[in-house]
Amino acid sequence: MLRPFRYLSFTLLLFLLPLSLAMAEEKTQVDKIFERLESGEPMTREAIDNDLALLSKLIATDDVLRNEKLQLLKCWDQSAETDTDIAQAVKNTSQTLTLIPPTASAHFITDLMLCHSWFLQLNGDVDSAMEGYNLSVKRAYEHEDLKLIADSRSLRGALYSYIGDFSAALDDLITAQDLYESLNLTGWANINLADMATSFRRYGDPQSAIRYYNKLKALYLKNNNQEQAMYVTSEIGLALDELGEHQQAIDHFLLSYQYFKEHQLEKVAATMATDIAFSLIKLHRLNEAEKYLTEAAAVISEKDYAAYSFMKLFTANIKFQQARYKEALTELEQGEKAFRTLQNDRGLTQLLQLKSDVYAAMNNLPAAYGALQEFVALTKKVDDNSFSHQTTELKMKFDTTRIESENQRLIENQNLKEQELALLEKNKSLQHIILLLTGFILTIVSIFAYKQVQRNRQLQVIALTDYLTKLPNRRHIYAQAAQYFQQALKQQSPFSVIIFDADHFKKINDNFGHELGDRALLTIASASQALTGNKDLIGRIGGEEFLILLPNTDAERACELAHQLQAQISRLGAEDLPAELKLTVSAGVATLAPQPNSDNTYQDKDFASLLKRADDALYEAKNAGRNCVKAAKNEAASES
Repeated sequence: MLRPFRYLSFTLLLFLLPLSLAMAEEKTQVDKIFERLESGEPMTREAIDNDLALLSKLIATDDVLRNEKLQLLKCWDQSAETDTDIAQAVKNTSQTLTLIPPTASAHFITDLMLCHSWFLQLNGDVDSAMEGYNLSVKRAYEHEDLKLIADSRSLRGALYSYIGDFSAALDDLITAQDLYESLNLTGWANINLADMATSFRRYGDPQSAIRYYNKLKALYLKNNNQEQAMYVTSEIGLALDELGEHQQAIDHFLLSYQYFKEHQLEKVAATMATDIAFSLIKLHRLNEAEKYLTEAAAVISEKDYAAYSFMKLFTANIKFQQARYKEALTELEQGEKAFRTLQNDRGLTQLLQLKSDVYAAMNNLPAAYGALQEFVALTKKVDDNSFSHQTTELKMKFDTTRIESENQRLIENQNLKEQELALLEKNKSLQHIILLLTGFILTIVSIFAYKQVQRNRQLQVIALTDYLTKLPNRRHIYAQAAQYFQQALKQQSPFSVIIFDADHFKKINDNFGHELGDRALLTIASASQALTGNKDLIGRIGGEEFLILLPNTDAERACELAHQLQAQISRLGAEDLPAELKLTVSAGVATLAPQPNSDNTYQDKDFASLLKRADDALYEAKNAGRNCVKAAKNEAASES
């Protein structure tokens, strides 16, 4: 979700200072107030309002530069507590953009555009917000405005992260972090670091995200900034949820929830309530979850697209588990509209998967299949944005030399301007240059360390993934299977596996060539994913041999799925492959279940035993003429 964490921070958006450090005289009271407001350090609402009111009294009407800065601060300081506030802010910034005087500075125009785009994003207009961010980045680079480059790329990176384009998100956020640290803007660097941590969490690396969040939380607590610490605490809860530590996640959410309730921040507290409900659902504590969602529904409106979409998704999940299928579909319809408005593909994939399950439970198989098809297509899109070409694309996007070269050129140009003023005040200039060099060196070290971590992660993914189908390889799927096997034993629940391979695959390669052979394997992989909806449950364990894991699936259902798989592969093969190539598979099914006439005594002591029975059934299918399904002996599933 979009977090309210950034709101107070971006009401104080920094502007490039006119190098006041090079001035000979002591800073005036106005300069000191601007420096405080532009530091990026969180401030109370009362302190901000008092400073802005004082600036309005102190700044002369003919002081053009300072009046521009004051007008921009007021733009970012507009209230965004309610839907009405946000709509009014969009209206105000739109009007201000149409009344810009011809003498306005480039910095003023660009920063005002950025402010307008931020409120468009809060109002749910993602396309217009992204268009504004792109234009702001372009203009900031044209004028070599370092602070605005960092601000615009930080905002754009956060939005990229939200819609699921993590490559672009981290490219922007890392560049912004480099600039903030080079400019010694610690407050803004901390804000940007929070967005980097969130991107790592969404990208699938919650451990790294938690490390960043804990660092930020410690900094905020050290500065006695309890409110920002509570925002970070809730983000840690989200990361813990992704690690499966749902009770720990609830504990973190409750801390934030209680704090925001006590401080009468009802909308933020309602968002925390939806997060608590999600964790409770994962723990099957549905009644408790429903109470929190009911509380949230009284505060969150359909205009609060981010919070509203997930609230509806979680509510639908509860109703589905309670077999209230029509009510679940109503909730999903409302949530789907919000997800599509925000272009949140990550959330939409979760909704489509649940939607398919609901239709399946209602025996509306065409609708279930349609939702599942859209889910598979959208999941592929998200996966492509997140993980495709990791060994090349991400290396290029986060290449240390590229970022270093680009930012170094900008910083060097800025240094030339500083050196002109340094002729008047050498001591102040030297201090500034030392700070820049220190930040630059720290940035190089930080980016190099990040690159190493990224490379290690890429190598780990490669080691566990089949190069052709992008499915888990033998080692990965076997490790997964062993975990599901032990879980089934512990919970006394069924666990089935399907092992299958392409019939006469050697003839396919010999008669049609290895390129068509590879296409046949990709067709099999695609059909398997369409069947399960989860590629982590499918693995390629040999040349043309595949394994499907079916937790909580009995023998009868496993055989049904194996037949569906056969039909799906034949159908896709007819669509994707030459007509003369008839693609069929043979399959063996085995299920972990108690032996007849025994008390919870299982035939299989480990996964290897279950796999061997499935493999034996596969050979039986081959000997029976291929293109058929055979169930392992002593199982309840029927043969065919």
